[in-house]
Amino acid sequence: MDSWLERNSLTLFYLAYIKTMYQYKIKHIDQFRGVELIRSSVEKKYDLVDQTQFIFKENFTKSNLVIPIQRHTDNVKWVDKPGIYENIDGLVSNLKNKIYLSISVADCVPVCLFDPKTKNFALVHSGWRGTYKKITNKAVLLMVENGSIPKNILVYCGVSISKKNFEVGRDVADLFSKSNLSTFGKKFLLDIKSQIRDDLMEIELLEKNISINQDCTYSNTTLPSYRRDGDQAGRTTFFMGKND
Repeated sequence: MDSWLERNSLTLFYLAYIKTMYQYKIKHIDQFRGVELIRSSVEKKYDLVDQTQFIFKENFTKSNLVIPIQRHTDNVKWVDKPGIYENIDGLVSNLKNKIYLSISVADCVPVCLFDPKTKNFALVHSGWRGTYKKITNKAVLLMVENGSIPKNILVYCGVSISKKNFEVGRDVADLFSKSNLSTFGKKFLLDIKSQIRDDLMEIELLEKNISINQDCTYSNTTLPSYRRDGDQAGRTTFFMGKND
């Protein structure tokens, strides 16, 4: 049988865990009409599934949440029911399915897409690996397969690391357009959001429909940053859907 100390230590740990989880910050982003987009930030790292479910339950009345287990892949999936999806970094759906999509980031770019005509929408986690493999373009193509037209798709690139703080080696720099790079001694600075924009325009998305948040996760200490804080960095989670 567990000792009194062991039992109470676990209880105290759980209470401390919940107390810290309550310290998340919620921000409603009025980027798209017709779909809800919410950003939340937690300062410390926890189990991402637990964290995402906890914040969702505290702020939404339904349990129709989709959580991807992100692995820095270019895997994109169309989903029409809630659940946890392994090895996925991009989610695409339609508002008629009445589900909320989610992604978590800590320097990588959260790309939010919405087609007001078809009501298709998507959330994409795009780090340098996903950006090189054009994961956001793949999400767009999945939206097109389900009735969207590129010129109707609206895009919002949320908070992520800025070019001035995103230092990469030549091996990574060689994967990207020179127009989105600057030399920095023997290293390079990569503008990953601009690269995503350029890639989207290549498949006929309109520049006027692409909005980029210039806030830098590395510089803004109220936001989680893996480069700044290492393994203990918290996460910013985006939720997108409609709470009908």
